[in-house]
Amino acid sequence: MELFETLEEYYLARCLELAERGKGHVSPNPLVGCVVVDAHGKKVGEGYHQKAGGPHAEVIALEQAGERAKGGTLYVNLEPCNHHGKTPPCTEKIIESGISRVICGTLDPNPKVSGAGRDRLQNSRISVRHGFLEEKCQRLNEVFFHWVKTLKPFVTLKMAMTLDGKIASRQGQGEWITSDFSRQYVHHLRSHYDAILTTASTVIADDPKLTVRHIPDFEIKEKQPVRVILDRLFSLNPSVYQVFDTQQAPTWVFTSKIRHNKDHAQRARSKGVRIFEVDDTGLGLNLHEMMTILSKEGITSLMTEAGGRLSGNLIQHKLIHKTYLFYAPQVVGDSAAQSAFSSSASFQLHHSPAFHIHNSCQLDGDIVVEAYPIPSKALARK
Repeated sequence: MELFETLEEYYLARCLELAERGKGHVSPNPLVGCVVVDAHGKKVGEGYHQKAGGPHAEVIALEQAGERAKGGTLYVNLEPCNHHGKTPPCTEKIIESGISRVICGTLDPNPKVSGAGRDRLQNSRISVRHGFLEEKCQRLNEVFFHWVKTLKPFVTLKMAMTLDGKIASRQGQGEWITSDFSRQYVHHLRSHYDAILTTASTVIADDPKLTVRHIPDFEIKEKQPVRVILDRLFSLNPSVYQVFDTQQAPTWVFTSKIRHNKDHAQRARSKGVRIFEVDDTGLGLNLHEMMTILSKEGITSLMTEAGGRLSGNLIQHKLIHKTYLFYAPQVVGDSAAQSAFSSSASFQLHHSPAFHIHNSCQLDGDIVVEAYPIPSKALARK
């Protein structure tokens, strides 16, 4: 059982637990949980943001508390909003409730909020304090924070490999490297993202569905992520591969403006596939342009499941913000086997991209490493 130094941290930890329940359901909104304690210190309400467009966590908790909220304290992991969106500002509900004190984990980086919620409450003579479990609160909403600051998707790289960093034999055999439990965990991860990115090469090799499955409480009709496929020449025949079944999930294809198979593109459109033509660099599609388009289309988070070439290029272009690396306890031992990372450019060892390992664990024999790239400037200072 985790011990906390203050009551504020105890209730903020509960807010984080509640907020987690909204993962995969609230995009493009943040994950928020809320607890209301009455004037005598008794918990009288709690709630979390359950669905984009639905009531916010503070509103749910305050409605549960009712008159008992008067003179009490509201705990929330993110600064309450003070702007009109699909729902009214949470600050108005808090003021009307008679709450005397608000404790929030971190301020909201959204320019529409960014201290405005705190100021509105303080101007109404409500005490506001923030900065409790702040790192955990920011980590929970890393996707939202990145999105509102950059207006670009938060990109996570998922890769399964052997201990010697191989994803397939030299013949291309690489299916089911990791355990059943690890593969089930990948479906859990997929459910948290707006879109899944892969390449035509991966589709040809594996014919994947790229859908979320094996999660009992997952609402398939509402929450399947968009399948994004990079197919420079549109070599994929839409009549052959499972990803073109848009009854299962939406599919978007990015292809070259210069030259691609028009017949395949037309057949894909007839199946409900959306097609985006982007600049061709001569070595591949313009990945930065693709990210800009995805952002404009409302994609706030993207998980990459592809081979070494795309993974390496995304790292080279500094387009990866997080990684989940799954290591199976086996060794291929073949220098010609396909590596987890390759790109159109290589790095000198002292200039190679570095990562901070945030967490690691074992899943049925496999090792999973959760890591974040270290910015070049931060690396240079060490």
